[in-house]
Amino acid sequence: MNIDLQEQKFLKKLGARLRDLRHKKGWTLEEAEEHGWSNWRHLQKMEAGKNVTIITLWKVSKLYKISLHDLLNFE
Repeated sequence: MNIDLQEQKFLKKLGARLRDLRHKKGWTLEEAEEHGWSNWRHLQKMEAGKNVTIITLWKVSKLYKISLHDLLNFE
């Protein structure tokens, strides 16, 4: 599936949002795994702008204990 420039920019912003939330918790990638995330490398890829499913975003919102709406409220 090809992703256009606008979609790439959105994914980069989302990745930055995820990284910011993790940093606000004071967690390293490895520590996120200790708090319930299944694989820190997967989180690393999302923070780098990898495309994700809505279910994965829902799981991230549970990890950071925020609503999905708040997770996506960054633009």
